[in-house]
Amino acid sequence: MFYKRATLLAVLFVTTYGLLLGGAAFASASDSVKAEKPVPGSPGDTLTREDARMALLVYKLLDKDGKIKGANIKRGEKLFMQNCRPCHGDDGHRFNFSLYYEKPAFIGDRARDDMPTFWYQVNFGDPERSMEAYIDELTLEELIDIAGFAQTLP
Repeated sequence: MFYKRATLLAVLFVTTYGLLLGGAAFASASDSVKAEKPVPGSPGDTLTREDARMALLVYKLLDKDGKIKGANIKRGEKLFMQNCRPCHGDDGHRFNFSLYYEKPAFIGDRARDDMPTFWYQVNFGDPERSMEAYIDELTLEELIDIAGFAQTLP
């Protein structure tokens, strides 16, 4: 469900961005038109913080197999132990995301099988589960490293 929303947001991002630039975002490499990103806060900047971060995931951070590209796994492990372990445990199995009648699913499963949901929750939190938002606490590179490490968990 969330993956479909993230994909829709990414499509809306590309469509909106392309329309704002008069189609320049869709120009071919042979065209001499250069697209510039709207100035943050300007009337042309219509993306929410959530939309921009999710579009980054879908278009820049995920490889064709759904793995995070460019993650420093060692640093991600250290950051996970500092920030995530208190709630999720050393191996990510302290908190089960599934309903009681479903097969158990833990943070490693979520990171591998549903990265858009994982990425959203790490960045923006989940008030229903008392999950803290880390977008203002950690750098983008640190969040990428945590996501890459989380994909290695059982």
